[in-house]
Amino acid sequence: MTPRLPHMLLAVSATILAACSTPSGRSTEKAAMLEHEQLAGAAWQVQQLNGQPVTNATLTLNFHEPGKLAGKAACNNYMASYEQLPSRFSIQTGGMTMKACPPPLMDLEKQFMKALKSIDSATIDDQGTLLLSGEGVEIKATR
Repeated sequence: MTPRLPHMLLAVSATILAACSTPSGRSTEKAAMLEHEQLAGAAWQVQQLNGQPVTNATLTLNFHEPGKLAGKAACNNYMASYEQLPSRFSIQTGGMTMKACPPPLMDLEKQFMKALKSIDSATIDDQGTLLLSGEGVEIKATR
């Protein structure tokens, strides 16, 4: 019986390792960190904000250089910075133009800027949609 002991230990070890890994074999961290090259290029057009379709307004995200973000927020242009860490994606809003617009656009703009501040995750799905999310917020954008 002793000759089988090493084989049994190997089998038990393999079983334990398999149980501890994720089904896809990836690490337990969030999806792979996005590279600037994946975000850069043509501006992302926001299609949905917190589950609601964005219609009759322009909301954009333009990752024009590493760590920098700018775009249109329904009424005004904005500037921001972003930080991508292995377990977190965050956006810090900065300057903004001060043009007045009709109340529905201003309300959408406020909701969008508030959502940007709450983002803690960024992924691109299989269809090429940029998904920004955080506690209670979600932004879906396409090119």
